[in-house]
Amino acid sequence: MIGDNGLKQKQEHEQGASRWSVIAAYAGVVAVTQLLWVTFTPITTAASEQWGVSVDAVGWLSLVFPLVYVLLSIPFGLASDRSFRGALTWGAGLTVAGALLRIVPGYEYALAGQFIIAVGQPLVLNAVNKMAVLYAAPPKRPIAIAAGTASLFVGIMISNVTVPFLLEWGGMPAVLWTQAIMGTAACLVLMVTLRKPPLYEGATDAEPAPALRTLRALWSKPWVRLFSLLLFAGFGIFITLATWLEVLADAIGYDSVQVGTGLGLMTAAGIIGAAVLPDFAMRGNRARNVLVLSLAVSAVLLVFLAAGMPAWLFMTLLALAGLLLLADLPIVLSFAEAKAEPRTAGAVTGLLLLFGNLGGIVLSLLVQLLLDERVLAIGALAVVTVVIVPFALQFPGKSKPHK
Repeated sequence: MIGDNGLKQKQEHEQGASRWSVIAAYAGVVAVTQLLWVTFTPITTAASEQWGVSVDAVGWLSLVFPLVYVLLSIPFGLASDRSFRGALTWGAGLTVAGALLRIVPGYEYALAGQFIIAVGQPLVLNAVNKMAVLYAAPPKRPIAIAAGTASLFVGIMISNVTVPFLLEWGGMPAVLWTQAIMGTAACLVLMVTLRKPPLYEGATDAEPAPALRTLRALWSKPWVRLFSLLLFAGFGIFITLATWLEVLADAIGYDSVQVGTGLGLMTAAGIIGAAVLPDFAMRGNRARNVLVLSLAVSAVLLVFLAAGMPAWLFMTLLALAGLLLLADLPIVLSFAEAKAEPRTAGAVTGLLLLFGNLGGIVLSLLVQLLLDERVLAIGALAVVTVVIVPFALQFPGKSKPHK
């Protein structure tokens, strides 16, 4: 006989229900991981003076995240396929542990805390597609993935806006205690909601294949290679602009306040794009059009960044680039969810996010090497953008669920 809970779950499954409480709690933890990642970005100088370390040393508090992600993304994506709730619980636990460790005064504790959070981050972020597969009805999965990815940029924006004010109000302890409390609360809410069983357990019934066999099988699929390349370029361009825009824009007359405002607009527009455009893009060839348009707008932005432009155009192009570039991530992940076997959702997500983060590292280092020749640095980024357009034109039309 089926118990009351089992009967209720069966009815919800048949009705195409979704557990939005779990998805919202997950999005909150995703936002927290990003909030903790960029804690020290807007207060680099103040932090270096307080701890008596170099600015470069403070920079490592943020740089450790993409480096660790590239190393752990694939194995942790596979871990998510083998034990979804277990992997996500470990990720949330490491996030809390790192946030609490940072409270202890001293740079070395901040660095150790950031490293622990960075190890937990791929366990959290790589779960985005698996979360949608297990807790959202198939027609609603693009919305669930959009919620998870948009929360990435919400966390970054909250941190960038609040940290300077918290530092001025109560010093470094106010910053670290506030973020630790936020992180702990978000992770506890997730732990409570995860007690609810998935609505679509069939996605985890099959025993996962060995790791190397899974990766070889995934990489043999042309769409996996195409999606990886597109995220390498799209996410990489955004990260590079966010990292070096102040330096690149200085020569055409923009100060740090104007650049900060522009990056704020870019991120805010990106949150809207990541939340709204994926569901729109799942119909017809709209996804392909959005991807190509994001690259075209980025190329135009880079051309004017090299030649100069009025302030209104500077802000407008940054907002448009953010709106489209940040939507590329959930669009690609949504199509990946529709194409992949449910039992490999975590591995696919880990592989794709690895290439997105790798693009940020590679393109940022490329621009850094060419900073003495500003136009050449911008030109190199523009060339990458244009070269990727033919690949974006190969993006599939309306996604179809895996059979």
